[in-house]
Amino acid sequence: MRPVTRLVNTHWHFDHTGGNVFFGSAGVTIIAQENVKKRLSSVQSVPFVGLRDGHYPPEALPTIIYSSIMTLHQGPQQLLLVNYGPAHTDGDTVVYISPANVAVVGDIFSNHFYPIIDLASGGSIDGVIHSLDEILARTDEQTKIVPGHGPVATRANLEEYRDMLVQVRQRIVDLIAAEKTIDEAVAAAPTKQFDAKWGSGYVPPNVFTKMVFSSLTYGGSTGR
Repeated sequence: MRPVTRLVNTHWHFDHTGGNVFFGSAGVTIIAQENVKKRLSSVQSVPFVGLRDGHYPPEALPTIIYSSIMTLHQGPQQLLLVNYGPAHTDGDTVVYISPANVAVVGDIFSNHFYPIIDLASGGSIDGVIHSLDEILARTDEQTKIVPGHGPVATRANLEEYRDMLVQVRQRIVDLIAAEKTIDEAVAAAPTKQFDAKWGSGYVPPNVFTKMVFSSLTYGGSTGR
């Protein structure tokens, strides 16, 4: 087992940064988008899912940060780190590894779960779909897609996920246009068609509907 010398955080949530203290204390270089360091440096709460975390000690904070794009090299492999703007959070990193043809996409994609849209961290349904469009544009049918949760996927799996999100977004846009309340939107079950495949993860359909509704209306700042 080679020693770990560098660690990339795909975003700030504890299940992706909980090892930072251990690795940082051991001298590992922690790399992340700049907003991850800001989030880990203070107490954070995620609406609708009851997550509260932080702040992290100095040894757990990223020591190398970037804004939109960064390139690393590891032996014969090149790692391109990209942030497409707020999506799952405001500090997401997608890692493209070449020539291995692997894309590590973090919690922008969970296979097969509805995603958490971290509204308090600047996340949005529009941002998630935008990031997915960018990932799809940069990958091909042979790319291995590594999700934040669940088994390794194909580009076709990612495209199916993206299309599901677009359909759910449109249904909730229509409910908002009809002046439905958030509870009425939940009662309308806009995700019903997809629940058998995507609704058994850590975000149940009613919570996902509330996240999307809040993202499309007041940005989720008052949603709990």
